[in-house]
Amino acid sequence: MAPAVRFMSAFPTPPLWPDEPGDQSLLQTAKRLLASPRGYALRQKELAAALGVDARRIATLFRRHLGMTPAQFMREERMLRAQRLLLQTSSSLSDIAAQLGFSSAASFSSAFRDYTGMAPSSFRKSAPMESITALRGAIQWSSPQSSKD
Repeated sequence: MAPAVRFMSAFPTPPLWPDEPGDQSLLQTAKRLLASPRGYALRQKELAAALGVDARRIATLFRRHLGMTPAQFMREERMLRAQRLLLQTSSSLSDIAAQLGFSSAASFSSAFRDYTGMAPSSFRKSAPMESITALRGAIQWSSPQSSKD
């Protein structure tokens, strides 16, 4: 038993997730593609094919570097863009839904409500003024009614 311990300790433990050459570039390209209107409809296998790599490599890169799957990243990007469009434009919900690749305003509204906890129209009406000009991240806050409870 003791020789095995000495043998194992004689070699340094390799890092759990060594980066391969090009990982950061590949990840940045994948993020840009998923954040584009074309990327909203991509599945993981299609993303991998577009980038010329295996789907497992894409999944591993996203988990390792971002702590989420490509689908979760895409959802975050869509919802962040939805918040920007709601706050910084007067576009209709149907127009915003189409821009974000949703099949209808109803499916957009449902996804938005699931993500933020409020309807897009309520979000637009109750957004704090400073968020309209400086939206940097996803906004999730309590409505004035819930903060009084």
